[in-house]
Parts: sequence; structure tokens; C-alpha cells
Amino acid sequence: MNDYIIIQSAFFPPVQQFAWIMQHPRIVIEQHDTYAKQTFRNRMQIAGPNGIQNLSVPIEKPFGSQSKMKDIRVKYNDDWQKQIFRSILTAYHNSAFYEYYIDDFAPFFKQPFDHLIDLNTAILRKALEILELDVDIRFSAAYTEHGKADFREFAHPKPQYRKADPYFKPPAYYQLFTEKYGFIPNLSIIDLLFNEGPQSYFILKQSCTAK
Repeated sequence: MNDYIIIQSAFFPPVQQFAWIMQHPRIVIEQHDTYAKQTFRNRMQIAGPNGIQNLSVPIEKPFGSQSKMKDIRVKYNDDWQKQIFRSILTAYHNSAFYEYYIDDFAPFFKQPFDHLIDLNTAILRKALEILELDVDIRFSAAYTEHGKADFREFAHPKPQYRKADPYFKPPAYYQLFTEKYGFIPNLSIIDLLFNEGPQSYFILKQSCTAK
């Protein structure tokens, strides 16, 4: 395996991204890609009382359709922080480790960030800290089309745009609404943390079969 992977910047990234990060001591976050809507760049997925919820951060594209990820700004002219935080509370307040971790993530719904990539990176660092993963985070200096370590398109909220990943085989873990919806794989990392706590580390380790 390469000693690094290139990943897409993501808002409260899905389990799949962390499963791959565990396999590598260094990651490169793509910041020169043209911003695409309806991706994990500004969206997270959680499991709530009504099934999968897509929670999105409103953004501004300063250069229109040609805006790069590094230039995307976060909009604060509505109350999205309170709305998303309330959705997380509704979905997970009865989970075993909600009270244990919620204070770690609460500041991201109070503190403003000018750029989406800064918000996403701060969340990523906090999650890595909780998981006790020592990862060297770097940013792309320019956009490259493809490479052996390219994992930018593996995780996507829409299945039709998702690149096949033969190595990602997440084991089922406890979720609050399993009896109603069955196990829902590859939700935001907070789903795993709130439901499994310290066991999350070992579940992530089992989720990627690449060596």
C-alpha cells in the first residue's frame, strides 16, 4: 500500500473514510478540486427516527461553477448550526456514548468558520483525536486527475456516483433504530462514536481489508 492517500474534504466524514485513514500514516486532502454539490463535502448522513437524514451546510461559491474546494465559504445567514445540532440531539441523545462525546463536537455548531475546508478539517482532527489516531494531514498543492492512492470518489451520498470499493466491508454494529430500519452502513463517524464509543477504533480496523 502507499504510505498516503488522497481524500475528499468532508463534513463529519463517513465511516469509510476513517477506515481507510487507519491504513495510512499520512493523508492528503484535496483542496483544488472543483466544488460539486450534493457530496460529503458539505453533507453528513445520520440515522434518525425516520431513517437516513442528510444534514447540509449552506455554502457560497465565490467563483460560481468554477469554484475550488479551498475557496468555498460557509453561509451563516440562516440558523443551520442550531438545526443540525438539534437533529443530532434527536437522533442520538439516547445512545450509549452521546453524553461522553457531544461536548467534543458542540463547538463546531457555535464557532463560525469562514471556509468549508477549515470547518471540515477541524472536525476531522477532533475525530482523529478521539480515536487516538496519529495522522499527518497535508493538503494538495495542485489538482491531479488520478493516482494509485486516489480515494476522493470512494465515498458519496448517492450510490450511482460512488466508486466501487472492494476493500470496505464494515461489520454491523449497534444502532438505535436497527429494529426499525436494519443496520445502515457508512453513516457519519458520529453514528459509530455515539453508538460504540471506544469500540469504534476496533470496528474501523475491521472495516477495511486492504493490507
